[in-house]
Amino acid sequence: MERTGTSIAEAFDHVWGQFVHRLDGLTDDEYLWEPVEGCWSIHPDEHGVWRIDGASGNSPAPEPAPITTIAWRIGHIAGMAIGGFADRLFGDGTLTAQDLTFPGLAAEVPSYCEANYRPWREGIETIDEERWWSPIGPKWGPYATANTVDLALHVLHELSHHGAEVGLLRDLYARRAG
Repeated sequence: MERTGTSIAEAFDHVWGQFVHRLDGLTDDEYLWEPVEGCWSIHPDEHGVWRIDGASGNSPAPEPAPITTIAWRIGHIAGMAIGGFADRLFGDGTLTAQDLTFPGLAAEVPSYCEANYRPWREGIETIDEERWWSPIGPKWGPYATANTVDLALHVLHELSHHGAEVGLLRDLYARRAG
């Protein structure tokens, strides 16, 4: 792996390690806890498949954006950002939000996270220095002229800020009243 790839991979491994460490001891009640009314979360559909709120893509997110549960944030980080972007960048790019299922139980979260992180992390190792700095192309729509470094930094930002929000929600859950 070339220098850019090594630096980015090391940054991901560091932030990912912090994120998954904060998930230790997560309970089902905490995972699905709604700190305020109207939270976006995950819910089983009519077939019992867990789906994430707001992922239909049929309408823009409401303003202001809803507060989201730990389950939603984990689904967004691992499934949509890391797993979805890995499919677009390293796979066939056919994965849609409707194809994704989300863990309904806290005990399923570690394997779900690992299954989504592994293709991203392994894919990073395949990128040569030229590809890091080349445009990501038309399948990325309005971001077609961005390069792979830009994309990786966006995903790292998603992991960092939503991971921090998960940590904060865990702290608030532990100290909630009543």
